[in-house]
Amino acid sequence: MRCNRLRKTIKNYASLLLMLLAMTVFRTAVADWNYVPSGSMEPTITPGDVLVVSKLSYGPSVPFTSSRLFSIGEPQRGDIITFYPSHTDQCLVKRVVGVPGDRLRIQGRDLWINGKKLQQTALSDNLLQESSGIKPHKIKISGSRGLPTIEGEIRVPEGQYFVMGDHRNNSYDSRYWGFVDQSQVVGKVVRIGLSFSPQFAERLALAVD
Repeated sequence: MRCNRLRKTIKNYASLLLMLLAMTVFRTAVADWNYVPSGSMEPTITPGDVLVVSKLSYGPSVPFTSSRLFSIGEPQRGDIITFYPSHTDQCLVKRVVGVPGDRLRIQGRDLWINGKKLQQTALSDNLLQESSGIKPHKIKISGSRGLPTIEGEIRVPEGQYFVMGDHRNNSYDSRYWGFVDQSQVVGKVVRIGLSFSPQFAERLALAVD
């Protein structure tokens, strides 16, 4: 009697267990979603946004691991990626500013890539449009905070990336702790899927790729 009851219970919950397993495999190997708690990527991404992250953009992941079955591409300058840096176990989201081989100079808000200064057009008191050498995007500067400067020119090593937040003086990024290794990249942010941010209504369909 007890065995029959156990078999019936397993049968009743088998479809639910299979669904949960499929969802877990999907999240670890194909796509995931990440809640954003901080404002380091404002104005592109704001606190309360839920990001859709593609794990297939750079090659399919091995389920339940950080390894890839094979590579079909690498992060490009301007991509927004999620990754686990060496100094913390927290998954971060930043914009790729430098790819392997790039030469970078950073002086306050000014940025040079391979000797060419990125154009920054003022949109308001603290918003700018950045372009030339990178995908056009908006950046934010808070007037009450300083901007770091890196002495001299730095070169991005092979297999590594230099990342920064779009809120340039409210982002703890490669300017402070260094490069992101290719093996630390989780995936590419392709869309804001949902948001609990006050700006949600006007940004619902915003694609960030």
